[in-house]
Parts: sequence; C-alpha cells; structure tokens
Amino acid sequence: MQPDDVLFPSYRDQPAQLWRGVSLTEILLYWGGDERGSDFAAARRDFPICVPVGSQSPHAVGAALAMKLRGERRVAVCCIGDGGTSKGDFYESINLAGAMRLPVVFMVANNQWAISVPRSAQTAAETLAQKAIAAGIPGEQVDGNDIIAVADAARRAIEKARAGEGATVIEALTYRLGDHTTVDDARRYRDDSEVSRHWELEPIVRFRKFLTDAGAWTKADEEQLLVQCAGEVEAAVEKYLTMKAESPEAMFDHLYAKLPAELAAQRDEAIAGAGDHD
Repeated sequence: MQPDDVLFPSYRDQPAQLWRGVSLTEILLYWGGDERGSDFAAARRDFPICVPVGSQSPHAVGAALAMKLRGERRVAVCCIGDGGTSKGDFYESINLAGAMRLPVVFMVANNQWAISVPRSAQTAAETLAQKAIAAGIPGEQVDGNDIIAVADAARRAIEKARAGEGATVIEALTYRLGDHTTVDDARRYRDDSEVSRHWELEPIVRFRKFLTDAGAWTKADEEQLLVQCAGEVEAAVEKYLTMKAESPEAMFDHLYAKLPAELAAQRDEAIAGAGDHD
C-alpha cells in the first residue's frame, strides 16, 4: 500500500495499522474508549477500527467509488475475517465492486473459526476466494502462514486495482491458535490435537527460520529486536497512562455535524455533571 491508499481495518488488524504508521499509544487510546485513538497522526486517510463484523466492506467500496469518480490512482484495502464473508455486507460489497470495477482489495484472514463456529458450518462454499466468482472479480487463495506469499498476493492485487483493472478477493488460509477472546474457552468446541498440529505452521516461527536459513537473521538480531520492542511498548503505555482524560462530553463531539436535540440535551447534562464533580 502507498501512503494515499486507504486501509479499512477490523478489530484484529493492529499489525497492519502499525505498519501504516499508527502509534501504539493511539491503539491503546482506542481500546481504552478514547476517540483520540482514531485520530491518527500518520495514516490520516485510513479509517478507524471497525467492530461490527463485515460492515467495513461497504465503507471500503464507498471510498473506492469516490476514488474512481475523482480519477485518483488510489486503492481501498478492506481487512475481514472468514466469518465476515458470510455477512450480507460482504456480498453486497463485492457485487458493487465487480459491477463498477472499483479499486478495492478484500483481504480475508481465514483462521477457520468464527468464534465457535467452524468454517464448514458457516458456508457451503468450497473456498472463500471463490465467492468472488459470482461478483465477476478474481479470487485468490494463498497460504496465510507464508508472509512472503501473502505480501506478494496483496501487492499484485493492489497494483491491479491501481491500474484500473478492478477488485480482488484474497483468502489467506491460516488458523486461530488461541481462544477467540479472554472469556472464550476454545477447548469446548475443538480438540487440542488439532490446535497442536497447526502450531507447526505458525507464521512468525516459520519466517524466522526462513531468514535464519538465508543468513539474514541471527540470535543477536532477535535479542536486540525484543529489547527494542519491549522498550517501545513500555514507552507507549507510559505515555497513555499519563495522558489527561477527555471530559465526558467528548463522547458527543464526533457523532454528527449538528447534534440532534435529544443528544444535545444529554451533552448538556454531561457537562453539568462534570461541573458538579469539579
């Protein structure tokens, strides 16, 4: 992706956001319920994290349509999970992307599980990539545990879209090794033996081995990187914890250009309540 392209992340795409220049402190602010975490200092065009499953798809298509109407050589990249491809938002989006030949790429992370529902139970499609066929756009399945393969597929699809050749759906096959959330117990619906088998294909370990075998990575490099990352995380956490909290009425600031009367009244109540505690 180029700086002027636009990323549409789901709530699991913080690595992509970091790569785009979003800071750790901004991510911490977002997850702490502070909307300043969506006001990126870098990556100004990228959209905030999308929590409702699949709803970032029409956002991406709308932005891609605007890019096309303006004659811009820019691309919208929508990140979505396997469960999200079973939502109507996704089907409507790829249909419009195909019909209008829009510069948008759908990156599907197929980790085999939509919470506790296996991929086989959420769709009868043999692959998720082939869902693109009905929309008249290319679909490609790639080994999602192979970082180089994913980067290559994404690069080709993005450049194709930038050249005016339309949308692509990429299905990156991987596996969710942990629980869905901190309150989930995946052992209730899948066998430990299945999970253990997939640990052998874990992408970070696999990429480390590739770099090591190529002579491009050493144990010293690894140790230095871990120290550097730990320092960056600690600094971001410290900055986040020392930031002054926003006032309660800030929750109303970015809802509408002009607040409806009922919300304006609630905002006034919030201001008055904050004053009572000063």
